Amino acid sequence: MKKNAKVLLYVSLFTAVMVMLFGWVLPAVLQFYLHNMYIKGLTLLFIFSVVVLSKRFTWKNNMVYVIAGFTLLSMLLDTSGNPVTNKPLEWVVSPIGELQVMQDVSNYAPGEYAITDNLTILKQNGEVLELSTVWLYLYRFVQYLVLYSVVGTLLGIIIGMRPQREIPFIQTTAETPLTAEQELRAAAEMKRRAEAGSVRPIPPQEILDTVRQMKKDGKLIAAIKLVRQHSDMSLGEAKQYVEQL
Repeated sequence: MKKNAKVLLYVSLFTAVMVMLFGWVLPAVLQFYLHNMYIKGLTLLFIFSVVVLSKRFTWKNNMVYVIAGFTLLSMLLDTSGNPVTNKPLEWVVSPIGELQVMQDVSNYAPGEYAITDNLTILKQNGEVLELSTVWLYLYRFVQYLVLYSVVGTLLGIIIGMRPQREIPFIQTTAETPLTAEQELRAAAEMKRRAEAGSVRPIPPQEILDTVRQMKKDGKLIAAIKLVRQHSDMSLGEAKQYVEQL
């Protein structure tokens, strides 16, 4: 009984959240997005800043590719612009007429919107001229190229002032201290290995007899070579060994 009541409670809460989300929150956000002329540009600029700072892009580290990508994306998404970014365009077309931004929002079905941005020039005689899409895209391209270049340069300076965080080394296994008995055994083993390494094998007795005979015959170099062939002595050690025989 309690289990069924919990299931019904969870289903009711989930339904209430979905109704609030799709019935109130999303429509409000969508209306704000559609009717606010600044939201597109600010959103794109915010995403650009997050990407640059998180990946630590600079002009020496692929910044140009990030700027190029965001410039093309912004050119396509934010064709209407806002009063601030459209101000230079107003100055350009002012000899002809007044720049006007028309944004048509068509609702074909619940949840399906089509947005059309139209920039027109209203001449003094009342004639309306539609601004060419090619020139509009070109203007937006230059606008966002300059904007992202300036912001990217400033962010690059900030990145240079912030040292890159190094991931601390995490000790996964704890070191267990040796007992007194283990330390004694380790010391004895190290001593044994050191003594074994210091003992250098010498040639067998029959080779030594040959070496002595070669030394008597004046063949010192050949005797040294023979000693080295049957031992791991260096050249100096073999020479000293033969001279002492």
